[in-house]
Amino acid sequence: MTFPHRPVHTVLTLLLVWAWCSHAVADDKTRTNRRDGAKMVLVPAGQFLMGSTPEDVGPQFTETGLPVDWKKYTDDEAPRHTRSIDAFYMYRYEVTNSQYHKFTTATGHRTPPHWKGPKYLKGRADHPVVEVTWDDATAYCRWAGTSLPSEAQWEYAARGAAKKDAQGKLKPSPAFPWGNNWDRTLCNNSSYHFGSDLLSAKAWTKWYEGKQKVNYPLTTKVGSFPRSRSPFGIDDMAGNAWEWCLDYQLPYQTDTLPTKSTLRSRRGGSWANVALHLRSADRQGAPAGNLNLYTGFRCVMPADKPRTSGPVDVQQAGDRFVNFVL
Repeated sequence: MTFPHRPVHTVLTLLLVWAWCSHAVADDKTRTNRRDGAKMVLVPAGQFLMGSTPEDVGPQFTETGLPVDWKKYTDDEAPRHTRSIDAFYMYRYEVTNSQYHKFTTATGHRTPPHWKGPKYLKGRADHPVVEVTWDDATAYCRWAGTSLPSEAQWEYAARGAAKKDAQGKLKPSPAFPWGNNWDRTLCNNSSYHFGSDLLSAKAWTKWYEGKQKVNYPLTTKVGSFPRSRSPFGIDDMAGNAWEWCLDYQLPYQTDTLPTKSTLRSRRGGSWANVALHLRSADRQGAPAGNLNLYTGFRCVMPADKPRTSGPVDVQQAGDRFVNFVL
């Protein structure tokens, strides 16, 4: 049997197309934002149980040794409920000082007050930017062609997709990005700096108001704690810096209409927090104009990026993508 002759250039073209397609498929799980150079990780669509119940929180307090009366700070994590999340890309790391400097240089946007000038502190280029308001963070996101994550997206990215039990029901995802067992050495938190777990408000206050202010803020280079990486491969979702979310801080939806709120949500805890706030279900609200040395942010982008004509007024974003101005 004979075969028709194929020119060499045709074969080479087919090989190049195959190679390009293979490369594109391999890169589907990671992307780089050309505007700020940030690495993005694909968070696939899935379901999880958002929030927590008293039955979830009890063992966590036993595990961490936290005072039982602090359980009242977990009330806003209820009711636990099922969420379905569309695929999206999330920055692997929190936005860094060097990336934020690129933004302020390009736009003339104000710099964080502790920079005391147009540039960040020496030796902290790869630390997360902190002392930024919610409005600062959203301005950066618009410049970068991204958005802040909703609370649902953030918690899903930190905890991973839920597994099912023998009856086919969703099981709660781990309390921390790395699992259910607390370990102060796995992320940048106050107990990590102190050298042992801070288990009372008095002990924490003594530490916070002490010698650590010499090196204020005590952020670390992003990605310094790889063992705490989330199931989707995202770093520093516990500790280092609180992360602004898109949503207003509101009670989770029940049969009643949500109350109004002037607070924006933050997630993940920071270098200044104890284990209570390092749990992935933990929620904390703050005024949009709040400035402090332990709050930063990271960005997200939908897998199929929508375009809108302008910003959308958000009460509780859920897993929808809004506020894109491209």
